[in-house]
Amino acid sequence: MLRSKWKRYTVIGLLLLLAIGGWKFFRSGTQEFADDLERFKYGSMGAELAAGIPYPIFMALPQVFPDLIERHAQQGWGAQKSGQGGYAAFGLAWEPGRPLPVGFSIKRLGFERVTVNCALCHTAVYRLRPEDAPRFAYGGPGHTVDFQGLLRFLFAAGRDGRFTSATLLPVIAQQSRLGWIDRAFYAAVLIPMTRFALHVAEGQLGWMQNKPAWGPGRDDAFNLPKYILTQSPWDDTVGNTDFPALWRLGERGGHLIHSGGEAKSVATVIASSALGTGALPFGEFETRNRWIERFLSDLAPPPFPGPRQAALESRGAALFKTHCADCHARAGARTGRAITLAEVGTDPEHVRTWQPQDAERMNRLTAKLGMHNAELQGAQGYVARPLIGVWLLAPYLHNGSVPTLHDLLTPPAKRPPVFFRGYDVVDLNKVGFIATGPDAEAHGFRFDTQLRGNGNGGHRYGTTLADADKRALIEYLKTL
Repeated sequence: MLRSKWKRYTVIGLLLLLAIGGWKFFRSGTQEFADDLERFKYGSMGAELAAGIPYPIFMALPQVFPDLIERHAQQGWGAQKSGQGGYAAFGLAWEPGRPLPVGFSIKRLGFERVTVNCALCHTAVYRLRPEDAPRFAYGGPGHTVDFQGLLRFLFAAGRDGRFTSATLLPVIAQQSRLGWIDRAFYAAVLIPMTRFALHVAEGQLGWMQNKPAWGPGRDDAFNLPKYILTQSPWDDTVGNTDFPALWRLGERGGHLIHSGGEAKSVATVIASSALGTGALPFGEFETRNRWIERFLSDLAPPPFPGPRQAALESRGAALFKTHCADCHARAGARTGRAITLAEVGTDPEHVRTWQPQDAERMNRLTAKLGMHNAELQGAQGYVARPLIGVWLLAPYLHNGSVPTLHDLLTPPAKRPPVFFRGYDVVDLNKVGFIATGPDAEAHGFRFDTQLRGNGNGGHRYGTTLADADKRALIEYLKTL
């Protein structure tokens, strides 16, 4: 009888805790930013309800599981071989004095929750010398970001027996002042719920374990929505693709977007990307997406930071007009169009990832969600993009398989078959990032062009030019 009474009291207490904590759990806060750039870097995409992790839990994980980050380092993943700890180990752009790296948003929905936004994958980090402090190019390709490594760390933590209230709460208490209601709610609800959510997410992404690693600066751009959003059966396709730059997207009107031409408008790209972060397609979804499109319409890259030779630039401009402008000038005859695989010769795996039937499934889903202007199509080939901020787009081609412009103008058989990507020191001579040598090997990710999806044999344009012409063309490309 006594045991039954205590059980009843326990249930009543838990229900009261859920009622009090639940009220706090869904109480929404607002974000304020000094300017549009700050909003781009740290603003919410509206994913807190579906994908938010309580900020105190998120910040405690590297302290509780430093061995899991070290295990990641021993597997040769990205920047963490440099000895950096915590989330910095995953090559994230972290500005001094900020609570989280660029691309992470903290917004209160009952509790402060961490989600990601566009800037996570679209902020380039670079240095001119190894001893320099990092510089950030917002809207650029996040070539150092080891997103897959970050996911694997979170999933490994969620599987670990130490992911308990008894272990996490003392660490959380060191960095956050929790009242007794919050502390009880973390112990009874938030910590178990976060662990469960990580289990679910790991199950949804289980397909990536049997495919070549993304490595820093890439994800499997269209298998992610294909498997997760449309619930398509897992297959053996490999769509590993570099994070693209977002600079001056206003110039892309009328162009095919995405590497394979899967989208016909910038608005479609933004809407589908927002869904990928966990944003829900109601409330401020459309308003927020239109703001992002406006912000990115004229966002410009930083100028090339090294010396330039005016005489060579002039000669290179003429060579560009003759050999490159049709596909890569702003108003080129083929700029923004998809070049067939037969012509461009680039690794075909990305195109195979997203076929018309995949687009149809996605379009049916977005139509049900009321997103009638977000239609995708099957991959068409590889899109010839206008060249903007070329010096910061390395490694080159859609899959990042060629480390520098010098290598891109080299016949495919002579391009590096293995190099290291994710090192952030600029190669001012060859134009790209330093991708060989002890520093690149110590801090980078070993990229093997023989793996599926990593082929470097495409884009033979310009490879037969004389060496002097190649040098002049590269000098001009520095100005774009």
